[in-house]
Amino acid sequence: MGLFDIFKSKKTIGESDGMTHVVSNLKDSFADSSSISQDERPYYQSDDYYTFYSYPGTEMATRVITFEERKKTSFPSARGLYVAEIMLLEYCSRGKYPKPKGGYPGLWWFKYGIRDVGHALESLRDRGFIQWAPKVKSLGTLKVDELKQLLINEGLSTVGKKADLISRIVTEIPDERLAIPNYEPKYELTDLGKAELEDNGYVPYMHRHNHLTTEDNSFGETFTVWDINKLFPDGKATNWRSVVGDIEKKRFGVDMANAIPIEKSREVLKKTDYAAKRDEVREYLESMKDEIAKEIKTDGDGFAEESQGFDLKSTGRDKEALVKFYISIGKRFDAPALYIDTAKLLRKYGMYEEELSVINAGLLNVPKNNRHRNELFDRKKKVQELIKKNK
Repeated sequence: MGLFDIFKSKKTIGESDGMTHVVSNLKDSFADSSSISQDERPYYQSDDYYTFYSYPGTEMATRVITFEERKKTSFPSARGLYVAEIMLLEYCSRGKYPKPKGGYPGLWWFKYGIRDVGHALESLRDRGFIQWAPKVKSLGTLKVDELKQLLINEGLSTVGKKADLISRIVTEIPDERLAIPNYEPKYELTDLGKAELEDNGYVPYMHRHNHLTTEDNSFGETFTVWDINKLFPDGKATNWRSVVGDIEKKRFGVDMANAIPIEKSREVLKKTDYAAKRDEVREYLESMKDEIAKEIKTDGDGFAEESQGFDLKSTGRDKEALVKFYISIGKRFDAPALYIDTAKLLRKYGMYEEELSVINAGLLNVPKNNRHRNELFDRKKKVQELIKKNK
């Protein structure tokens, strides 16, 4: 039985707040889109995509909780913004809203209850959290020929690389005179918006968390952005890293919230000589050999160790992550990601022989009908070439 068949049969299809919901009319199951501007409509799916029920593949469906309903059950920030609005600030910080090239993703409705994203953005603009970005901010998305045409239009030199062209445009052409073909203005954060996003960073952090759960607690304790929001009833969340980190430590064994932010960790990666650290990693793994062997004999299929390994890897604790991965491999856990990510980590340190051993273990343990086995074969071929090259 499909989604529409369930709706048509007037069958009870879900619970979201302790109440049983029955849909009596298929038309009534679609979210109202009447407020969406005509020029914004191409950036959404068709109206019948936005049902009031998400459908995970069973006969149970979860009712979408609208933004207005969320406002009654969650706490606003100290500046008056709710979770969905803070998440919109995160997307605006990327310079792609409104009217993103690929359209607005369904998550705005199904996860955050916002059907009309365009007007939600306008509300944030009216309150001073976002503003229209100058045209020069979009120059990086243009091709070299397009940049040269802008310079030609102003009688300016077109000599130089792309960075030179952009610099010349920024310096010589006032923003109001820039005639960019098919230009769509985009929002950027104001100082107020930047402060809001910084103070409430738990929202985008939880949005992409590896251990994020659904709100349905039938499978155990939940871990959602709404759970974290309830920990800040006064809206003051500047210490969110400490609060979330304590929860992670207790539940998952690793404090990830206080690790180096990803944008800063990329800078650290550029400056790190991993080949120089190779011996250090090998010595550490050798010192943990008995501990790894001991843990392999404990109960469990290796899933818990794999999960904790990913958590440690996300915080930059590579050596400890490898220990957890090796324990999981020793228990013959059959998830391809375990072997692929362990191989990537070892290659980062130039540990090619170790990587080859891990890939071979993966080819033994991952089921033959798994589509990711081809990636293991490709990595094996590449690492064998690296081994041969470095002999």
